[in-house]
Amino acid sequence: MFSVLKNTNFSYLFWGRIVTNMGDSLYNVAAMWLVYELTGSTLYTGLAGALIMIPQVFEFLVGPMVDRWKLRTILVVTQILQGILVLSIPVSYYLGFSSVWLIMFIMFAVVAIEQFVYPAQSAMIPRVIKKEALPEANSLMNIAYKGANFILTAVAGILIVKIGAINIYLINSVTFILAIMLFKNIKLIESEVVGKRETKRLAPGFSTYRRDLMEGFSFVKNSTIPQLVLPLVIGNFVFGMINAILPAYADFRGGEQYYGYYLASLSIGMLIGSFIAMYFKNIPLGLVIVTSFLLSGTAWGGSFLMDNTWISIFLFGISSIGIGVANVLVFSLIQALIPERMMGRVFSVISSAATILLPLGSLLGGYFATKIGSEWVYAGGSLVNLIIVVYWTLNRNLRKLPSYLNINSEDHLRHEVL
Repeated sequence: MFSVLKNTNFSYLFWGRIVTNMGDSLYNVAAMWLVYELTGSTLYTGLAGALIMIPQVFEFLVGPMVDRWKLRTILVVTQILQGILVLSIPVSYYLGFSSVWLIMFIMFAVVAIEQFVYPAQSAMIPRVIKKEALPEANSLMNIAYKGANFILTAVAGILIVKIGAINIYLINSVTFILAIMLFKNIKLIESEVVGKRETKRLAPGFSTYRRDLMEGFSFVKNSTIPQLVLPLVIGNFVFGMINAILPAYADFRGGEQYYGYYLASLSIGMLIGSFIAMYFKNIPLGLVIVTSFLLSGTAWGGSFLMDNTWISIFLFGISSIGIGVANVLVFSLIQALIPERMMGRVFSVISSAATILLPLGSLLGGYFATKIGSEWVYAGGSLVNLIIVVYWTLNRNLRKLPSYLNINSEDHLRHEVL
């Protein structure tokens, strides 16, 4: 698997992914806890979660621009802008004009800029990695994502207790500088791929933009991708709820220190799932997905039922292993179906569709936690994973999916998008 790191451009992209996700993990943990600390209310954490999730719903709007702009430039400029915004939070705090609304607005802006990053990174991968190596490359990228989350969420949970959430943002600003240095070293993408795309103007005219946008929607519509994405929509709705109530649930379980541990457990489970996913690429995908979500739902239910907090945290991590396996293999399948020239716009459409219910989940999670308690909202995660098992089992097209290596892309596209 690690042989793909011999590719210089992929290596810079991989390490850049680690650093950017380190930054994401730091400010996400700090933001949610800071809002809870300032207000003591799950209603506010639910609102904060919704505000920083809303930009993900509109990621499809950036797709045509990602396909036309220079990918390296996108990655460098976004890191500069995000770094400035994140640094403004501690600056405003120490100057005495910080507020919970200012924090939520800045985090909304940071996440809005972030929507350019992941389509650009996803669009780079197939351009430097051969199709047969995509599962390995995607496993590494998921490991980079979840590994950074694991390390930094655990560290952030400790730092919140030791130095306070506001000071985490000062540390966070350094990650953006490191990411800029790594992304600037990517050479091949700019010299060989950009020439194939229409990059004479910074932005396409509206009619061209609209055509490209609709082309992405058309491609997704005329494929089996919507059936693959629906479980992600449902799953993200639940994670929106969990993200909103997890600070309160950790408090319910014993104190603020457990917030970081629950997040770290989730991340390390996803990390393990991402690492082992490539070993399942020869097994029928339908069987892998059903088994993965069944494991997730069962372990999550155990996490809720256990009185011992450490066992609960452990089982929460176990529940995310299957989700990590499923994410890598489904992502690799979708990636193999998409023509290179449409990678940015199609991935952005998929990402928007998958996250469309995240803000609603966050709002409802925060609201229901005030009515029935954060613990019962947490328990809902187990039920939803089992619902996904039923959905995948009853859908013949999904249940019969062969192994990743035996999938014929023509079987999953009703016609070629021009």
